[in-house]
Amino acid sequence: MNTHIDVNLAPLNTAPKTAPKRSSFLRHTTALFLVLAGGLSMVLFSVKYQVHDLEAEHQRLVLELDDERRALHVLRAEWANLNDPKRIKKLAEQHLGMQAMRPNQVMSLEGLQTLPVREIISPTAEEVIDEIQ
Repeated sequence: MNTHIDVNLAPLNTAPKTAPKRSSFLRHTTALFLVLAGGLSMVLFSVKYQVHDLEAEHQRLVLELDDERRALHVLRAEWANLNDPKRIKKLAEQHLGMQAMRPNQVMSLEGLQTLPVREIISPTAEEVIDEIQ
């Protein structure tokens, strides 16, 4: 049996002492990036649903605005109908007994000063109570 020992052989564990620090640093960095990626994904998920909710609210407000515009259009049409001069003239004649002004009813300011002034006496509170009873 040949027992020859080679003295030039190096020990099996010849890794430098900085290698554990480097692999530990890489592990911590990887874990940090994974935590950051997870946090960012949660933030993006939350923002996505906030945007979705805001888009739904925007759509609801647009539909509500369209309804209000239609209602405003109807109200303007009704207002134009109610303010029709022919309609107002007919109602004034029918319910109030009013007539169109005649040219002789128009006066200048000087003509107004010559009109007699009528004295208007308002009834006292006792007179009003007596009339009611």
